[in-house]
Amino acid sequence: EPRETAPSAQPGALALKRPPSSIKPGPDGSKPFSYPLLVQPVLDRLCVSCHSDEKPEGKIVLTGKPQGRYTVSYNALAPRVRYSAWGARGDFRQTNSEPATVPGFFGARGSTLIKLLLNDHYGVALSSADIERLVTWMDTNALFYGTFDPPDQARQQRGERIEGPKIE
Repeated sequence: EPRETAPSAQPGALALKRPPSSIKPGPDGSKPFSYPLLVQPVLDRLCVSCHSDEKPEGKIVLTGKPQGRYTVSYNALAPRVRYSAWGARGDFRQTNSEPATVPGFFGARGSTLIKLLLNDHYGVALSSADIERLVTWMDTNALFYGTFDPPDQARQQRGERIEGPKIE
C-alpha cells in the first residue's frame, strides 16, 4: 500500500474477537527502572556462588558491590549485551540517527548472555520470572539507573527504592 494511505477496514479484525488485554505491571525493579532491584537479586541467588571475589569462575565476578558509577556485576555484564549507543560519541549529527538494524541484533535476542543462560549453564535453572527480569534489562538498552537525578542514582546504586517520576 502507498505510505500516504491506510489499509481499508476489514470486517472481523482479529483483535476485535476478544476483550482487550489488561496492562500488567513488570517485575519488581522495572518501574522506575533499577538494575540493583531487577537483575542483581537473580545474580545473587543463582550466580554469585560461582562468580564472586573469592571464586571468580570464568574470570567474571557478579556481585552487587559498587564499582565506579555502577556495580561489579553491571560492569561485567553490560558489555556483553548489544545496545543502541546513538549519540554516545557526543557528535550532534549522530544523535537520534541510529542506522537501520537487523531485527534481533540488539537486546536479549542478540545477546550471547541469554543464550548461555538458556543452554543449561552448569545446571543453573532460570525460572520464567528470572528470564523475564534479565530480558527486561537487556531489552531496555542494558540500563542501570531509572533516573537522571544524582542523589536518586546514588540511592539506586545502593539498592534502595526511589519514587517514580511525578505525573502532572
